[in-house]
Amino acid sequence: MAIPPQADFFYTGKWSPACDDALVDCLIMLKEERDVTKNIYPAWFILTACDWIKNKVSVVFSELELTDRIEMLRKRYYTFKAVLRLRGAYWNPQLKAVVAPQESWDNMLKMNTFAGAYYYEEEPIWARLACVFGFDDIKVEGQHDVVVISDNTEELGAHEVTVQADAGGEEEVNSPRVFPGPKVRRKLFEADLLPNDRESSNESGIYFIDLTSDGQLRTREEKGRILYQPTKPSGDGSGPSHVKSPRASSCGSNSPMKMSNQIRGRP
Repeated sequence: MAIPPQADFFYTGKWSPACDDALVDCLIMLKEERDVTKNIYPAWFILTACDWIKNKVSVVFSELELTDRIEMLRKRYYTFKAVLRLRGAYWNPQLKAVVAPQESWDNMLKMNTFAGAYYYEEEPIWARLACVFGFDDIKVEGQHDVVVISDNTEELGAHEVTVQADAGGEEEVNSPRVFPGPKVRRKLFEADLLPNDRESSNESGIYFIDLTSDGQLRTREEKGRILYQPTKPSGDGSGPSHVKSPRASSCGSNSPMKMSNQIRGRP
């Protein structure tokens, strides 16, 4: 059986590949702008496409002609999908054709003669027709899978432990940068002795935020300030103490040794 070339199935009258390209591009643009998911287009879509084709390829079509052409494009889309479902058929991107056993072709052509449009060639604007009429259940060889990553990020409460995402020198592009929470210290023994040179620790202290060498923020709490014991008079024989307190401050004005020297210098 002689099968005509693809162009004989597709183009008659004023229609050409350039007109099809302009029409399909306009429909895709309008669907994206208006967020239209249906395949039935309102009248103003058709009128807009008429002006679009006129400006792009200088060919004038009526609203009825464009409506018929959209149905023709729909027929091409679903017929090509049916051809891909033939027993033993597959789409060869290198050959730009559908390869199938002759028996499968014969059965298909008996049911739908329009399938002969794809006997020699593939659908030239398959990807864009899919954007217009929607992908369904076809898996085509050579077609790239589209993976949709949903955002399942959950907000952590203030009481939950957070972990720095880029620890270890390796980081993911989509990993949020978070700071670790403040460290908690527990009192191990109930009979811990407190130094007698500090104020009462029962009162709430002051929280300080330190910037560590690795760029992280760490909180610390100070519950009292150090109180240095006054030096005893030199006349009692005890003399100044030469033992430094383990909590001595670096400030010279509060140093017990310097205060002792000042006492010696008095008349």
